Amino acid sequence: MGHDLQFRSNDYASRRSHFEKPQAFISHDSRDKESIARPMALNLQRKLCPVWYDEFSLKLGENLRQSIEKGLKECQKCVLILSPSFFANNGWGKKEFESIFTREILEETQLVLPIWCGVTKKEVYEYSPSLLNVKGVDWNSLGEDEVCRQIYLAVTSPA
Repeated sequence: MGHDLQFRSNDYASRRSHFEKPQAFISHDSRDKESIARPMALNLQRKLCPVWYDEFSLKLGENLRQSIEKGLKECQKCVLILSPSFFANNGWGKKEFESIFTREILEETQLVLPIWCGVTKKEVYEYSPSLLNVKGVDWNSLGEDEVCRQIYLAVTSPA
């Protein structure tokens, strides 16, 4: 039938992330790692879409800030997992959002891909009014496969 079937492990996805420029940077709160961020990262990797995701991209002893900033500078899009936990976190998630927002202004381009996870328009507005002007997708209503398919298309389609 002309099909070439390949099986890849999660280990493969992790090793691959160290060598490829990320097409997407996954910004999330650590409380959303198990239920959203990791499944999303693995799903995108299976689609051969390299991502900057902390568990894949950070090496032992590496400078956290430098690695994150490098990932944010190199990525084509930044996936923001917008959840109540993300909004409550004033640490890395907020810094990542500020950095990507600054890059959008500098490059005059749209980089943010919002993924709504149990948040309302009012909550998004309170966090950042400009995010309401960017089409996002709802993780809870669409599910992992459809959200990842849409991320993949947004990241790999020519601008």
